[in-house]
Amino acid sequence: MNYKELGLKAGLECHQQLETGKLFSRYPSILSDKTHYSFTRKLRPTASETGEMDKAALEAFEKNLEYKYLGNYDSAGLVEADEEPPSPVDKEALKTILKIALMCNSKILDELIIMRKTVIDGSNTTGFQRTGLVALGGEINSDGKKIGIQTIVLEEDSARTIETTPNKIVYNLDRLGIPLIELATEPVLHTPEEVKNCALKIGQLFRRTCKAKRGLGSIRQDVNISIKNGARTELKGVQDLELMDEYVRREVQRQTGLLEIKKELKKRGVVKIENISKNLTKNFTKTNAKLIQKALKQKGIVLGLKLENFSGLLGKELQPDKRFATELADYIKQKTKLKGLIHSDELPKYGISEKELEELKKELKCGQKDGFVLILGPEKEALKGINVVVERCEQGLKGVPNETRNALEGGNSGYSRPLPGAARMYPETDLRHKIIEKKELQELKKDLPLTVEEREKLYKKHGLSEKLANEMKLSNHACFFESMLKKGFNATTIAVFVLESLKKLERENIETQLLDYNKIEQIFEAQKKGIITKDVTEEIAKNWIKEPEQKLENIIRHDAKNSEEIETIVKKVVQKNSGLIKEKGMNALSALMGDVMKEMRGKASGKQIAELLKKELEKK
Repeated sequence: MNYKELGLKAGLECHQQLETGKLFSRYPSILSDKTHYSFTRKLRPTASETGEMDKAALEAFEKNLEYKYLGNYDSAGLVEADEEPPSPVDKEALKTILKIALMCNSKILDELIIMRKTVIDGSNTTGFQRTGLVALGGEINSDGKKIGIQTIVLEEDSARTIETTPNKIVYNLDRLGIPLIELATEPVLHTPEEVKNCALKIGQLFRRTCKAKRGLGSIRQDVNISIKNGARTELKGVQDLELMDEYVRREVQRQTGLLEIKKELKKRGVVKIENISKNLTKNFTKTNAKLIQKALKQKGIVLGLKLENFSGLLGKELQPDKRFATELADYIKQKTKLKGLIHSDELPKYGISEKELEELKKELKCGQKDGFVLILGPEKEALKGINVVVERCEQGLKGVPNETRNALEGGNSGYSRPLPGAARMYPETDLRHKIIEKKELQELKKDLPLTVEEREKLYKKHGLSEKLANEMKLSNHACFFESMLKKGFNATTIAVFVLESLKKLERENIETQLLDYNKIEQIFEAQKKGIITKDVTEEIAKNWIKEPEQKLENIIRHDAKNSEEIETIVKKVVQKNSGLIKEKGMNALSALMGDVMKEMRGKASGKQIAELLKKELEKK
């Protein structure tokens, strides 16, 4: 495709979860599948400051769904349940987003004013999402091109979907309230490759702060895409950055296909979509089609809708394995409790015979150029489904509708809801405005994260291997690692511990988050002073995680053996290495020290062992 000729314009909205406490409660930002309590709600929209209702919120409300929430005491409390007012904004989350704004040369606002953004899909117990605009403007550099930034926003993440049924959605409250940074660019990206490269650059920007969460779902990209004569589509929830360019290509393909349908309908003289529907239930009393048999057993009906001059267009492919009829089905799934439709371009199929097909065409008075759809289900929902198809086909006469779409696995997308507008925002009345002090910004400027290039240069200077440097430069441990370098600690020793030893402990299901950086520094300070050896560092860390309230000296002497027991081990090691002692005499002390420390596994101090070993060697 020639994207320049097509007039492709795209902008990114990148959302990054932060590795801090929750934004408006003092719970940790962790996920847990434990369930200690649950409750159900129904939600309804409220008017914005403009006095209007948001279209997307109204559409969600009309589904009349029930929402069930699962909570656990480790990660969700009364704020998440909307049973008490929110706490002030998490300080570390705010500090992190201010750093990002400074790194982008954005204009930081004097006050952080939290707003409520209406969301009625059940993903928030309150019926709204709390969000605050932090900065405007600024830019990032992507492959030599300056990409303008529109806004940088701090907001709370939504609850996690567990199960969806036609009448109810079940959510877990653990994710609700995790801080999210949203960075939105100007629509100045003109090829799929530019979009992908810019997304990777923004992801790198977030990771440089050492506060970006990792793992599936921790970073999500929304892409706003349009082409000439098309319309702005907001593609939500792209998680796989490697597929980012493919999502853009397929959206351009979809919009191009919709414009071709518009052109063909105009050529065929279609100016209006008539609601020419008919109850066809009696035509299927003896059918072999299992879909229809099931619907009739559940006391449903079969409605047919004639679509004049639509023959061949319902089956037109817009994306791989997705046709115009799939677009209609997506709308039906989102706006009703039905699972989709059957269309004439795919028949005979599903057990519907050639004979039944001819009878259907006759009943609906379809000509050679006409198409039709069948809607199965309860009468009320089926009638609603017919209206949805008519509405969407009317939009087909205009070309590409403005809408929000969900990113599907593999690169395709599906209809989600209308594009939200200004009618969804109103002020948060439970939180005071937060003044952003100039003094605070000046202090943050002094401590901004290094660029990737600066980190590579620094790590090389300290003798870090290329492998460890590549792992460290965008690791969440990078800022701590650099602080340890300033204090004179060995680069490789620290890097191996935080990048490899901690991961090893995590694989053993040990909760390494209980070992904060202050404790890690204390461990290595003890190693530096010779109180413990390098060989027992990992064991000391493991024991401290098990007893996080203890002081380091107690952990080192945890279950310490008495002098007689230590002497026994020292004598055993000396006896085992008599050949080495005969050869080196007192110079064997250093080598034997390591052997004894391994035996003790951190349960006695290095000083105590050294004294006993020295005495034993002198006797020998």
